[in-house]
Amino acid sequence: MENKHVEIAMELRSGASCPNCAETILMAYAKEMGLTKEQAANIGSNFGGGMKAGSVCGAVSGALMVLGAMGVKQPMKIGEFQRRIRDNHNGMINCADLLKANAMAGGDKKSHCDAMITEAILLVDEYLGRE
Repeated sequence: MENKHVEIAMELRSGASCPNCAETILMAYAKEMGLTKEQAANIGSNFGGGMKAGSVCGAVSGALMVLGAMGVKQPMKIGEFQRRIRDNHNGMINCADLLKANAMAGGDKKSHCDAMITEAILLVDEYLGRE
């Protein structure tokens, strides 16, 4: 399945700078939000690593920021978005919990984060009615 936002995100993540999860998602949608990639990265900079404190996953935070910027802000839809992420990860949405579970399963951090970014982007595009 091809998805232009996932392609942009994975290209960003494969570079030397490897932006955090929130930065990556915001940068993937920067043009549509009327931002430069640098502005998008700056907005997301403090949301990676669960707000740099192991809290809500940066991919989720970045996705929620994109949804809000694109006009999706109904509490029911946002709650459903978060529930769908939790349902895919044994009820977890916090970075520290997700990374711990991933490590215990033998996974590596970058692959896990790339998968979270991809999952979040696919959901964002679904909610925006895009492919």
